[in-house]
Amino acid sequence: MPRFLLRRWRAPAVIAVLLGAFGTALVIPIPAVTDIGRAAVHAEVRERLPGWTIQRLDPSWEGAYTVVTSCAGKRVGFQFVPGHGLPGRDAWLHPSNGYARTLLSSVSDHRRYLLWRTDPAEPGALSCESELARSGDLSARDRILD
Repeated sequence: MPRFLLRRWRAPAVIAVLLGAFGTALVIPIPAVTDIGRAAVHAEVRERLPGWTIQRLDPSWEGAYTVVTSCAGKRVGFQFVPGHGLPGRDAWLHPSNGYARTLLSSVSDHRRYLLWRTDPAEPGALSCESELARSGDLSARDRILD
C-alpha cells in the first residue's frame, strides 16, 4: 500500500478510535467500592439517634462526613469527623447551628467537647420520641406514630 494512503487514513482512524473509546466509557458503568466509613457512620448515627431519619450522609473533607437527620420536621445537621487527634474511630462532632449543638451535647461522650467515642463507658442516645416528649411537641409525636 502506498505511503500517502496510510497518511491519509491515519487521522480519521485515530479520531474513530478515540470516539469509540469515549463512547465505550460513557456506556460502561464505573464500578463503585463500598464506603466502609460511611456504613460505620450510618450505624453510629442510628445507634445514637434512634428513630431519627438520616436524610443525608455524604463524605466531606479529610475523612469526615456531613450528616443531616430529622425528627418530625426538626433537622439536625453536623459534621462527623473521625480521628484528628482522637484514638481509634472516635469522632468529633461539629454542629451546624445552636439547636444541633444543644441536641448533640446531650449525647456527647465528653462534658466539654462534642465527641462520640467508639466504646464509651455510658453511651448516650436520644430517640426521636424522647426528643418530642422533651420539647412538648405532642402534635408532631402523633404524626410520627400514625
